[in-house]
Amino acid sequence: MDNVKRGKTSMYQVTYDYLTANREKMDSMPNFPVYYDELGVDISKLLGFAAVETTNLTGISNRKNELKMVVAQNAYDLSTRIFAYAEQSNLVELQKDSYYPESVLKYGTDAFVRDNSRKLYNLAQANLENLAAFGVTAETQATFLANIDQFEKAIPLKRDSVSERVKRNKAYDAVMVQTDAVLKKIDSLAVTLRLSDPDFYAGYKSSRKIIDTGTASLSVKGQVVEVGSLVPVPDAFVELMPLPLNGDTPLKKKTADKGGFRIKSMTPGNYQVKVSKYGYTEQVLDVAVNSGETTKLTITLAKN
Repeated sequence: MDNVKRGKTSMYQVTYDYLTANREKMDSMPNFPVYYDELGVDISKLLGFAAVETTNLTGISNRKNELKMVVAQNAYDLSTRIFAYAEQSNLVELQKDSYYPESVLKYGTDAFVRDNSRKLYNLAQANLENLAAFGVTAETQATFLANIDQFEKAIPLKRDSVSERVKRNKAYDAVMVQTDAVLKKIDSLAVTLRLSDPDFYAGYKSSRKIIDTGTASLSVKGQVVEVGSLVPVPDAFVELMPLPLNGDTPLKKKTADKGGFRIKSMTPGNYQVKVSKYGYTEQVLDVAVNSGETTKLTITLAKN
């Protein structure tokens, strides 16, 4: 649920509570009891949609990420053992095929981690007898394969859940249209009390204001400078990706004349920051963004 929907739903609740506290003012008006009941039903539906979305998608995503971290750790451990065997045996091609930096497996996309974990599993199977001295056995392989299978099953589950969220959002939108229509009818009744009961009407109008739940707080404030000279680097590209990396669309910024950039209203969490500009070596680092705080960065780029 985005901030617009969250704000409108909060407004619906405030208006409903205000009408509940002042029912005697409007209960005798034509059709008001019907509109009041419809408003209550619609709000219950909207809150139900929001609760399901938050609980289900977060739980599934967390489970998938837990499995991914287990598989990535297994894969990196196996990679080091195969590489050690290949290096000791002067098997150059096997060295190339089995070498993976830990960060690549830890922060790779779901598909990358899945596919390359299976690749490492197959490499180990092909050299299982020779790898026994390096701690790779049929038992460790069976455990690794079971973990890969669990992770692979969790990936489409997350995708299916996202599809369900799309359907839920459409249903949410439809109920909001109904709710707005009901409130429009209540508005037409409430305005008749504008002169005879100005205090009530002023309170009603106030309750109908949409609550802005979005924040414009500054999350990240950074500057990109050259190594050594600390000369600002303008027009550098800055990308922030939430960790673990799952193929999400990055937040993109371009540095200003003095090398600065700002990003507002980010979701708290860990992010990978990638800074690049033609003629400079790309810089990659991890940062934490905390709620209510501004993360300040000074990133240095070295000329090629």
